[in-house]
Amino acid sequence: MIKRIGIVVLAVILVSLFSGCTEMSADQIAEKMKEKQGTIKDFSATMVMSSSLMGNDLNLKAKILNKMSGKSRIEYLEPAEMAGQVMVNDGNSIWSYDPRTNEVTKMDLAEKDNSFEMDYTFIKELLNQTDITYQSTEKFEGRNVYIIKASPKNAGMMMGGRYSMFVDSETWMPLKIDMLDKDDKLIISIEYREIKFNTGIPDSEFEFKIPAGAKVITQEPITLPKELTLEEAKKQANFTILSPSYLPAGYTFKSATVMKFDRIEMVNLLYMDGTKAFSIVEKLKEDAPAVDMGGVEKVSINGAEGKLISLPIGGKMLTWSGAKLDFMMSSELSREDVIKVAESMK
Repeated sequence: MIKRIGIVVLAVILVSLFSGCTEMSADQIAEKMKEKQGTIKDFSATMVMSSSLMGNDLNLKAKILNKMSGKSRIEYLEPAEMAGQVMVNDGNSIWSYDPRTNEVTKMDLAEKDNSFEMDYTFIKELLNQTDITYQSTEKFEGRNVYIIKASPKNAGMMMGGRYSMFVDSETWMPLKIDMLDKDDKLIISIEYREIKFNTGIPDSEFEFKIPAGAKVITQEPITLPKELTLEEAKKQANFTILSPSYLPAGYTFKSATVMKFDRIEMVNLLYMDGTKAFSIVEKLKEDAPAVDMGGVEKVSINGAEGKLISLPIGGKMLTWSGAKLDFMMSSELSREDVIKVAESMK
């Protein structure tokens, strides 16, 4: 199932009135956005996304409908191998359909969950984490837009990623969002074309109809993981959780989450020093070979081979295996500290 792309759309901000083109403070921006957000009941658009990550290029186009009551519909138009795929959140269940296999997957929502919506949330969080810079005022898709840039206030935030956004002067919503790496190289670009707000999209648009002859597969509902203490996580997990005995100066344990889906179980440990953080994900060891994404440095972790990857948006990711578990660590730590933390897992 394709995860919500809205997790890329963290950057929804505004800077000035079109007539004045003057910069606004973060408080003014947040107040304006909050005011506008309350008026949006639904929207529709054609979304075009392109990305280039570690040599893998992806270009897709999809028609999206979203109702702020917690309903959404995504129909993929391109590329050819995805055309016709549909994902619908009717507020109670998430349905996905693949015409190539004529299979429908249904997953009931265990609780009210908007995590699959293509919405415009996380504004205050983004404003708290970034410095906003006004770039210019231009035309985009026939509309007046402000081009602004959001940069993390320190290297530990947002993994060093930056955003360039085209914000509509009328609706105060982003029509184009570019995610850039630390060198301002484009990683992901999302455009919203033919966007319309508050047209009164009927609930019937979010009623999924099972195609004739389609096989229906029911999955267990996903429950949002809760923050736990390490001891609470150890009681919930079905394997022995390991934790680092070495922590870089200033870092302390923040929380743990236990994630279970189908036959997959993972534990995430989060450590923080102010706004800086690193996380360690662990799960039962798999026999399947790990995917080599290229540009990987091979390192030794207690005699076992690990792969250290420098992420394009900044930071590092280390993967390695122990006697019974597979590990993945994401951080802004130095190379030396990453390896020391990994070797201290016990």
